[in-house]
Amino acid sequence: MPTPYEIRIEELQQRLTAKEFKLEDVPGYRPGQSPDAAVWHNLDYLDVYPQVWGREMGSNGIGKLREVALTTITPNEMNPMYDDDPGFFHQWEIPFDTLDIAEMQDQSARYQQILEDNGVVVHRVDFPDPPVSPFGPMTYMWATRELLVLRGGSVIPKMGWTPFSVGRAEYLALWAFQNLSVPPILTVAGTGVCEAGPCFFLAEDVFVGALSVAFNQEGLDQLYPVVARSAGLDPEDMTFLTIKSASPWYFDPQSGASAHPDMVMGALDVDKVIVYPGGIDFETYKWLERRGYQIAHAERDEQIRYAPTNVTTLEPGLVIMIAEAEKAIAEVRKLGVEVLPVPYGEFLKAGGGLNCSTMAVWRDKGPYSTDR
Repeated sequence: MPTPYEIRIEELQQRLTAKEFKLEDVPGYRPGQSPDAAVWHNLDYLDVYPQVWGREMGSNGIGKLREVALTTITPNEMNPMYDDDPGFFHQWEIPFDTLDIAEMQDQSARYQQILEDNGVVVHRVDFPDPPVSPFGPMTYMWATRELLVLRGGSVIPKMGWTPFSVGRAEYLALWAFQNLSVPPILTVAGTGVCEAGPCFFLAEDVFVGALSVAFNQEGLDQLYPVVARSAGLDPEDMTFLTIKSASPWYFDPQSGASAHPDMVMGALDVDKVIVYPGGIDFETYKWLERRGYQIAHAERDEQIRYAPTNVTTLEPGLVIMIAEAEKAIAEVRKLGVEVLPVPYGEFLKAGGGLNCSTMAVWRDKGPYSTDR
């Protein structure tokens, strides 16, 4: 059994042996009558799941980050079919074939050290060797964020553009269930496209998604109601900020635009964000302005090489950023946000950055958008 679940079962068995269970403590108990169904029909799953699985979970909000998973970086990050037809594979500003696996491993280890120094529990995911998809050698195993963990469980996405990524999130979901007692609560179905992991929160009640090659409306229609329920809110009480991407690719090295929202915007504090203006639509930018957000801007030269908006938010006002993006770091610090820099430039050659490589398993509950 998964360790947290096994511990929970042992606790319950000990209570059973000690005869600590009482009918009076059972929700809906009525002496001499069957259980009151009305109580169970109004019992929120958010109150029940920790009692079942023996743990809290969820990356909701921007509260203090407590637990993450990273991938063990291996030479398998170099796809063995790349040389068969380089044009079939996405092109980055810095050529993919210059990827230095040893440097990736070193940067990942340094990132883990910063996380642990700030009280974050770090797990490592090991993929099968070699990792495979239904269509050939798997790609982007480093992108552990592909699995979005909400309060109550994980979301298994449906990929929008890369065949060699199919099956990666399913493996991550299985790993999280077996090792961390994080059950799946949604699998994107039908013709919905929704790479949910790169979505993120600006507050407990503000969630950022996108319409792009990685998302269609059907996919968002499946995801957004589940996000609201995981936040304990009705969908109409949740703000869904949907970035409309102008790029037909996952990442455009010419413009710096991306299909993934965390590649063009990042949460810094409850009223502060970092944005790459060339990657978001006018209405999204004006929404931030109308809501009074303080905005740090990433410049194109750093965006196409490092995607500095792809930050790890440790808690409101404290973030980890890619050290190579010196101008973006300076802009963020002008807003009074503390930045912990870490060298991570090798990762954008493989397609992403800090947030992309971090499965956020558990955060404390954080501020709402009105808590300013």
